[in-house]
Amino acid sequence: MFQAIEFRTPSVIFGMDAVQRIGKEAKRLGGHRVLIVTGPRVKGAGLSEKAIAVLKAEKLDTEVIVQERDTPEPATSVVDEVADLARKGGFNLIVGIGGGSILDVAKMASALLTNSGKTRDYFGKEKVPLRGKPTIIVPTTSGTGAEVTKHAIFLDREANVKKAVASTNLLPDVAVIDPLLTVSCPPHVTAASGIDAFFHAVEPFLSRMANPITDALALKAISIITRWLGPAVADGEDLSARYHMALGSVTAGFVLNNSGTSLVHAMAYPVGGEYHTPHGITLTVLALACFDAIKPAKQARLVQIAEAMGEPVAGLAEREAADRALSAIRHLMKSVDLPVCLEEAGITDRSRISKWAVEAHKEQRLLSRSARILSVKDIERIYEKAFSDWGTVR
Repeated sequence: MFQAIEFRTPSVIFGMDAVQRIGKEAKRLGGHRVLIVTGPRVKGAGLSEKAIAVLKAEKLDTEVIVQERDTPEPATSVVDEVADLARKGGFNLIVGIGGGSILDVAKMASALLTNSGKTRDYFGKEKVPLRGKPTIIVPTTSGTGAEVTKHAIFLDREANVKKAVASTNLLPDVAVIDPLLTVSCPPHVTAASGIDAFFHAVEPFLSRMANPITDALALKAISIITRWLGPAVADGEDLSARYHMALGSVTAGFVLNNSGTSLVHAMAYPVGGEYHTPHGITLTVLALACFDAIKPAKQARLVQIAEAMGEPVAGLAEREAADRALSAIRHLMKSVDLPVCLEEAGITDRSRISKWAVEAHKEQRLLSRSARILSVKDIERIYEKAFSDWGTVR
């Protein structure tokens, strides 16, 4: 069978001090009035000041908006407010600098400058009809991949569930990845965002939408992140670790954008929406139960994951080698002090399972990629299993 493949990515500039390139890129894109969207931690670390200096050196009119929020994922109202400010201010180029949520706000606000309505109108797949104003996206964490993806995740307060806008027209014009901007990222954020990148490689590799290009990138990203996540968490000033984690993150972002996530993310949305847990944490507490549920359909691929993680699987039966992958994933999470089950994250109320399962099952955009067709009852059983730590994975 000859597989048809589409592969989309923005222009990517990667390397130490790459942030120095944003001024010239802004001019190339026709920017003259630039809005920087960032967050309080990024501004406090002085990272937005670097961008301002570079843009002003190119004589670009530049202003900054510091986006505040009270939940890990911003509510849709936050995006609508940023877009309204950008519209009234006559900005024609947006630069997003920060973690994944800030970058999502920048991407969606840009889209609202050329499309009518509010953020909630665009939840779902390919519902944004027009590209927004030009965007330059600059991550300060290594994990979300938002700088190279068409996705943006927001909290729908009415449903109290995280939802996604997934549209090719949300893809940034330029992604500028500067590992030096991640040095100030604290250990717990480094761990949570880094494991997010790991799952952006693993989950698409196990999905129905995998293809030879994303397979090669996924296995490379898995290998890089397995090797470098621990050192980056242990010593944030280890520049080799920061460089390689940034490389692993953007590589996983390419995979995410072109093959997409599946079961773990579908099940994470209702939990994250209710408990407001950081996205990477929500994934860690569900991942092992999800991967175990699809193991019969993807056993051979789990073996490849084990190999990419450096596990000695030669001579093992395929079933044992696949289990070795799950054990290795659990060990990686534990090694950087991440919870591996719902109870470890302080989530103990099992009465929510039925509601979560119904909400997760609605995420057919994601579940259509799952290696296993799942009913609401199937998803309930996976949630039930995710409450407890298995110790060494069975």
